[in-house]
Amino acid sequence: MATGNVANKGTFATYGGANLNEIFYEPVFRSDDIMSNYRVIPNVKHKMNVYTSAALKNIVQPYTACSATSQDPVQKFDIDNKTITAGRCRVALEQCTDEFFGTYIEEMYRNGADVMNIEGTQLADAIVNRAVKGIASDVVRLAWGGDDSTANYQGVTGWMKLMGDDATVLAARTEKSAVAPTAPTAGESLDLLRQMYDNAPAALQQVASSDKKIFVTPKTYNAYLSNLEGTSADLAITNQQDGVLTVKFRGVELVAMYEWDTILADTDPAMFLRGGVNGTEGACYCAVENLIIGSDVTDPEGSFKVFYDDLEEKMFFRGYFKLGVQYLYDSLVQWGLVI
Repeated sequence: MATGNVANKGTFATYGGANLNEIFYEPVFRSDDIMSNYRVIPNVKHKMNVYTSAALKNIVQPYTACSATSQDPVQKFDIDNKTITAGRCRVALEQCTDEFFGTYIEEMYRNGADVMNIEGTQLADAIVNRAVKGIASDVVRLAWGGDDSTANYQGVTGWMKLMGDDATVLAARTEKSAVAPTAPTAGESLDLLRQMYDNAPAALQQVASSDKKIFVTPKTYNAYLSNLEGTSADLAITNQQDGVLTVKFRGVELVAMYEWDTILADTDPAMFLRGGVNGTEGACYCAVENLIIGSDVTDPEGSFKVFYDDLEEKMFFRGYFKLGVQYLYDSLVQWGLVI
């Protein structure tokens, strides 16, 4: 146990302001995986209302006479709102600094009396980078699967829970029965994508392909890739840049969601929409701007520290931030599930 004020703590990294932005906010919340797939709203400290409005229609009518009277029926700019509730999150890690003796990593240590203090070493940088990557993965896992009823998912109500409680989203979902749902065939994955795409709300279909994503489980993603092999891939545009393969269905990019496998493994029975819809494979077709992540990490209060404790001969990692998610329109999301 840490002894608090008794220990001589040499703090070698207290991140805040510009440094926090560089080492935490940029890698986690502005990474390609986050920024290209979701809308991020900073400075959400507790709750924030996000406003929505329905599209106006039948507002162009024939001219009858000079009049200041509004048309009948009267059209209104109806404004609605949803709330992003940001929960408090904590990261508490520690690393005994003698665990790497006898390995090649020992070469990164100092000599002499400060041998246990890894301040400013490549090892310290490597540990921080690994922690940041783990946080980024957890942010996505909680954003989708957050649910206070499940261990390791508390504090954030994720999209699966929010949408699972939305009767409109549930009623619109596409379901497909599979002979082997744990391992969809190439044909089954293609059929699922087709049905989901064709049954999507008109509003979603009208969004530009570049502004939408289809999130899928890794097995569905790989099965779809198998379907493309040996074909001209007329239904998909694939290219590889900097070692990253981009796969599209009817012009919309597919995103393999490895965090979904973790979520499904942690729920019994496996649930996609946490309102009670079981399923082991599936996809979510959605407009990018419809999925919102809110956090306070750009605020000075949202910071973390990495420090070495001489007494315990350990490196400690402490982080505090707030996280919440929301989606705007049920007309801009469509689920497809293999059950």
